[in-house]
Amino acid sequence: MEKLYIDTLQTDVLGLIGIALSERGLAAVRMFQGGKRSFIEDVSWGREYEIVTSSERTAPVLAQIWEYLQGKRMNFEVVIDWSEMTDFQQAVLQATQDIPFADTRSYGDIAAIIGRPRAARAVGQAESNNPTPLVIPCHRVIGADGGLRGYGGAKDVNTKAWLLAFEKRVAGNR
Repeated sequence: MEKLYIDTLQTDVLGLIGIALSERGLAAVRMFQGGKRSFIEDVSWGREYEIVTSSERTAPVLAQIWEYLQGKRMNFEVVIDWSEMTDFQQAVLQATQDIPFADTRSYGDIAAIIGRPRAARAVGQAESNNPTPLVIPCHRVIGADGGLRGYGGAKDVNTKAWLLAFEKRVAGNR
């Protein structure tokens, strides 16, 4: 049975953040969890995992998230577990990963980057199913008109707006 290493980080701004790592890398990030039990139910995806709480295993990723929220980190250095994603979703999220800190791209921009210029809606769908929000910064993807669209990390555009404003503030202080 595959192991899923989990742990959580309590933050003032984003509430409880849970992470899950497989043997292949970071498999999930969830914010605003109702607690550890709901996090475990959410990240198990209906599959059978041996759930292991492991501060030792998760500490490097949680440290990077903490550094990001303190304005001390602009890029994550985390191996992502791409195994549960389609090729299209991988392409979308890999392009999203390349968006610079405090910058944005439209869904159409991402579609063009991956060679599918007419697939902006499909890009939006892939972004909404990002299993590792924050680390893969889907909050940096906006509408063609500059407007904010849904944010799967918390299903809330207010969080997306806060993250973008936070990044602009941090970038402006450097």
